[in-house]
Amino acid sequence: MRTYRRPRRHYRWFSRWYSSILLILIFFILIRPYSEIISYELYIQTLDIQSYANSITIWNTDFHISPIRDLKAILIPLGVKFFDTSLSNSCSRTKTCASHLRILNRENAEKPSKEFAMQFYEFYKDQLEMNLVDAFVCFHPVGMCELYMPFNRTIIIIASTRYELWRFDPPSWTELNENLKQIAQYPKNIIAANNLYDVEYIRYFTGINAILLPSLCDYTNVDYNLSREEFLIAPIHVKDFEVLFKKLLRISLQSHSIQVVPIRELYSNYEYSDLAKHPAIIYVPYQVSVMSLFEQYRMNIPLLFPSLDLLTQWHLEFSVVNEKTWDQALFGETPQGSHIRGVLSSVPDPNNDRDRTSVRYWLNFSDFYQWPHITYYDSTDDLVQKLTTTDFPLISKKMKEHNKQVKENLLTKWKEILDNIKRYSRKWT
Repeated sequence: MRTYRRPRRHYRWFSRWYSSILLILIFFILIRPYSEIISYELYIQTLDIQSYANSITIWNTDFHISPIRDLKAILIPLGVKFFDTSLSNSCSRTKTCASHLRILNRENAEKPSKEFAMQFYEFYKDQLEMNLVDAFVCFHPVGMCELYMPFNRTIIIIASTRYELWRFDPPSWTELNENLKQIAQYPKNIIAANNLYDVEYIRYFTGINAILLPSLCDYTNVDYNLSREEFLIAPIHVKDFEVLFKKLLRISLQSHSIQVVPIRELYSNYEYSDLAKHPAIIYVPYQVSVMSLFEQYRMNIPLLFPSLDLLTQWHLEFSVVNEKTWDQALFGETPQGSHIRGVLSSVPDPNNDRDRTSVRYWLNFSDFYQWPHITYYDSTDDLVQKLTTTDFPLISKKMKEHNKQVKENLLTKWKEILDNIKRYSRKWT
């Protein structure tokens, strides 16, 4: 009898276990279509609604973590709140990944169709989260702000690179221009760039007088602390030219004992404080404005760049500033002109990288030719001479004084912008 009951008990136990698993599977299959809705509603329940209701609140969905990180470092101490829903592949570094963002994702947000744009608006227009938002800010890409136009809130555009990103074909680029002009018509909105090159670039194609809102990037909390002898070379993105530059530099260094080392040869990974220990950083720039340059300048690290004439020559021969134009950056092609016409007939085409006048005219707007206290070299021989004779600690002190003034001016601008946001926000009226 015992031998009969034991299998029977096991059978009943297995049957109950199997039924439970089956019910769980059926449950998950049934709720799967609603999982995003449930997840979003649970997320909404976690929000501290009162704190957003009592603060200026800014929404950002970007493909670059650094510009919004910098803006948050500037504005959070002023009491501003953010919905930072990042689509950047690096978002895990700042813990800002758009895990609760609905409708948009990395695949469709680069150039959302009108259908997706309408779905986004229809979903969010009555959401509690969106009703707390006073303003939208777009950096990278600028075109993301086309999505926000129907919401009738303040739109702040701050281009951190060429603004037509993912709007490369003439119809899309032209439509973006028209939308930017429409946005610029309203005093509640801001069209800006974090560097003079992109201020002038926007003006060339749209006629809009964008304002300059430089990145601050003092979130590093690091200051120049000279304690190592090696001069650093920033990454050079054109490999053939990198080989040539290093060869010429070795020849120029033959009768000198100073050490010059590429950053990535000395550090596979580094902290900001590591860079600040070195006398200076040498550049052959690949772009006219980058966030790492803002960071290094704000740390008061002396910087050396090729003179405007030398960089113009190198770019014409080797395309060293290979992320200045999208044709070069994305397709490896040296452009002869833009895909659409500019509105300033007296200004050379910024995307003609085969014309010396154009290249020199536009390179002059690069951050490293606009900021004070940067050291320029006319050749590798001249570079070595500057490395051996320049008082870099003195330059660092001058940079520090300049950075104090930049921060003061920038905070004044942002306080004016925040007052403007309040003036036009229905939440505050």
